[in-house]
Amino acid sequence: MPISSIVAIGDELVGGFTLDTNSHWMAERLRLLGYPLKRVTQIRDKPREIIDQVARELDDPDVTDVFLSGGLGPTPDDRTFAALAEALGKELIIWEETRARIERRVQRMHSMGLLESPELTEGNLRMARIPADPAHVFKNRRGMAPGAIYKAKGKRIFVMPGVPMEMKGIFTEEIEPEFLSAGSAATVRELRFTFAVEARFYPLMRELEESYPDVSVGSYPNFETKELVIRVLGGDPKRVEEALEVIRKRAPA
Repeated sequence: MPISSIVAIGDELVGGFTLDTNSHWMAERLRLLGYPLKRVTQIRDKPREIIDQVARELDDPDVTDVFLSGGLGPTPDDRTFAALAEALGKELIIWEETRARIERRVQRMHSMGLLESPELTEGNLRMARIPADPAHVFKNRRGMAPGAIYKAKGKRIFVMPGVPMEMKGIFTEEIEPEFLSAGSAATVRELRFTFAVEARFYPLMRELEESYPDVSVGSYPNFETKELVIRVLGGDPKRVEEALEVIRKRAPA
């Protein structure tokens, strides 16, 4: 089964200024598409930290797909593509299709009175500079910064803007149908117990860990509804149902 990881890049995330809704949204989509996550990592807009984290992801034998988001904009603190180029040992180049698309957008915005000049600025050109030899470059119909895919050590690295509207557009319109259609979604089932004591489920859950190592069983108390949710997740629907039946029969009273 393919295993994914997300690296969310931005000082605003690590500093607590912005909630990382992108990773939460992607985690659900990836699970439903059959590319479940191993981890989500938040790091700052620091080149060395981006380079080091990319190296960790590439060295992890479990991970098959890496999703980077953030740091693709026009300002000096947007450093993701430059850092990725160094991490992959590639030259940073201007991607002509992206440059031309940005130029058309700038000219259109100028004609609408939204920009003073129709000429490209250095900030505009920054968004067209990407590491050489991409496997694919996304259009990003909702913004200027492109997304792209790179391949290294047998893994795919998906790079997307951090602006939620742009990231979701690229993901649903370009990544999902073309690059994530081969996955097989896990089966997820839940049992809910009212006024249940979570600690009393410990022996049963330890036993299930040993007898059903291919199935994930977790307990999640909801103090507002007074419910305890036991969630069972696995790749084989039959094994999930078997574990669920064990819980039904032997759940503490």
